Amino acid sequence: MPFESEQARRRSRVPGNGGTPVLTAPHGFRGRMAQALVLVLTTALMVAPMPATAYADDLEDLREQAEQAATELEEATDRHVERQGELEDAQEELVGTLHELQQTEVELGEMREPLARLANTLYRQPDGGMLQILVDGSLDDDLQMQSYAAKLSEDNQALIQDATDLREEQASLAVEAQQMQTDTQLEQAELAAEVEQLRDQSEESTELLTSELEDRGLDPGTFEAAADCDESAAGPAEDYPNGLLPDDALCQLYDEDQFLRADAAVAFLELNMEYVEEFGENMCITSAYRDLPNQHRVYAEQPPGFAATPGTSNHGYGQAIDLGCGIQNFRSERWNWMEENGARYDWIHPDWAKNNPFEPWHWEYEP
Repeated sequence: MPFESEQARRRSRVPGNGGTPVLTAPHGFRGRMAQALVLVLTTALMVAPMPATAYADDLEDLREQAEQAATELEEATDRHVERQGELEDAQEELVGTLHELQQTEVELGEMREPLARLANTLYRQPDGGMLQILVDGSLDDDLQMQSYAAKLSEDNQALIQDATDLREEQASLAVEAQQMQTDTQLEQAELAAEVEQLRDQSEESTELLTSELEDRGLDPGTFEAAADCDESAAGPAEDYPNGLLPDDALCQLYDEDQFLRADAAVAFLELNMEYVEEFGENMCITSAYRDLPNQHRVYAEQPPGFAATPGTSNHGYGQAIDLGCGIQNFRSERWNWMEENGARYDWIHPDWAKNNPFEPWHWEYEP
């Protein structure tokens, strides 16, 4: 996407505070002069540029808001995934509870038959007491019957108690199963709603930042690349040989195939934002960090003397970059801009590149 520079936009628009100055009707020459003076002062105040510090702080605030929203969304998503696992465990517990409920129904069904037999036996052979013993005249038989009836009665009470306990357990399990199912469905809905709300917030804050960057003529990809790169990560690179820097010490530029050492990358990306302000587009990168295999490739492709011996290239330290789109033309407008502004970010065109070999496209980071 082409970006219009902030400088161009400032010439095409005048930010206002939403109000229109109200002037009293002038009286004579002095009144007209006073009105003109007020208009001049008002216009001067309205077109006054935003201080650089406030300008940068405003973008930083928007970036932090976008990052915070993204972090909250990520955390909520993690909670959702974790809780989803817990809900799946709860669902398995619910299935187990329903199985127990089914088992109690089976056990109750099995108890109905012996309960019926007990009732039938007691009905046919009721306990006649001492009167029945005297009438029958068979003491031994009747005592045996009494003992049997008492035993049946005791078994009857035990069965009834077991049946009662199972029925109560069945009712409790039914309530528990219903509550578990309701809670599970409710929590799933709440978690999904939370993630959806945070997703909308993250998208909104990201769109706000992107829109603000584009309004100011800045490439969002470049801005985010600079914000995501930690220049302190460059420290470990000092202990590694040319062309073998660890990935952690490098940062990706807005061109996905190009990398620099972290501190060099941050400085270059900040310089590039100024370049976009001036020219309305990113600097064209033709080469940045070269690992050892790429140094061998370039050395084999170039005529003798036009590429450094593998293992000695400045590109192998992640502190050199080759630029195009006009910057490669010595003393061109864009080359001159780089020469004038690059040093403020520790990017310079080395003296050797002005002579032999002559490489106006080559720039190095010297902190």
